[in-house]
Amino acid sequence: MGLRLERYWRQIRYFLLNPKSKEFLVFLFFFFVSATFWVLQALNDTFDLEVTAPLQLRGVPKNVMVTTELPSEIKVTIRNRGTSLIHYFRHRELPPVGLDFNRYDNGSVSARVQIPSSDVQRSVQNQLGDSKVQSIRPDTLEFYYNRGLYHRLPVRTTGTISASPQNYLVGISYEPDSVDVYAPSSVLDTLQAAYTQPVELTDLTRSVSQDIMLNAKPGVKYVPSSVRFTAEVDYYTEKTVEVPIIGLNFPADKQLRTFPSKAKITFRIGAASFKRITQDSFVLAITYEELLDGLEKYRLHLKSIPEGVSNIRIIPAEVDYLIEQVEGVDE
Repeated sequence: MGLRLERYWRQIRYFLLNPKSKEFLVFLFFFFVSATFWVLQALNDTFDLEVTAPLQLRGVPKNVMVTTELPSEIKVTIRNRGTSLIHYFRHRELPPVGLDFNRYDNGSVSARVQIPSSDVQRSVQNQLGDSKVQSIRPDTLEFYYNRGLYHRLPVRTTGTISASPQNYLVGISYEPDSVDVYAPSSVLDTLQAAYTQPVELTDLTRSVSQDIMLNAKPGVKYVPSSVRFTAEVDYYTEKTVEVPIIGLNFPADKQLRTFPSKAKITFRIGAASFKRITQDSFVLAITYEELLDGLEKYRLHLKSIPEGVSNIRIIPAEVDYLIEQVEGVDE
């Protein structure tokens, strides 16, 4: 270990005593002095610097709901000599700017308040000492407030929601399914529902759940501001049932016979409803009036179609029939 340190020390001493190394070290010294002098000169110049200041609305009473907030921060451009701006070069942020709610409250049930830019500039300037405020962005600040005026409205979706051809949309649900909407009475009277931000979900093959914000408007506040949106999707399957063919409105002395006496009905149904739809869900009936024209064959059709059933096929599509006279029945 001692030999290694001694070897390193010899290398360092050789480097320092080498004539070329001495010249390099002298160059570095004067370069550092020149750079320091240049920085000091530059810092005496005047600069414009943009910094951020958090914005706070203070003193809001408990019975007041701020329905549209102030921006969370403002951008401030300040001007001063570089030596005075060194702190801001490092942190780029001012202390929070506080605005007193009571200064702008006119006692209304609901109101829109526009804050004069001079008020904000004065609050910022008080924190800057000899630095000068050049500009503030945004240049217009406003907020809306409400003293408990609200309606409970259902949640509705905007946008496009669809399933793939092999699937179908069972339904859409929200958690919660209604929200409190705070707004001026002139606005509340026009609202029928609280609409979400546009949703674009197409060709869905499975159920989807996501948190989604409600579509805010100036002066309107939703509590809560977002809901859990669920689009329930199921897949299609095919099912076949055998249904008897019956006669309707036949006189008491006549009865219908068809060949065959039953038909197979094949249809498309959602998997969730597969067990619910049975042969009893269908009615294959021939009325006496339909046969008065003496048709050779009767083309089968359903008198009603259960909800959720589609792509129906009846096999056979046509049947032979016979109207029999019932013996022993008085006319």
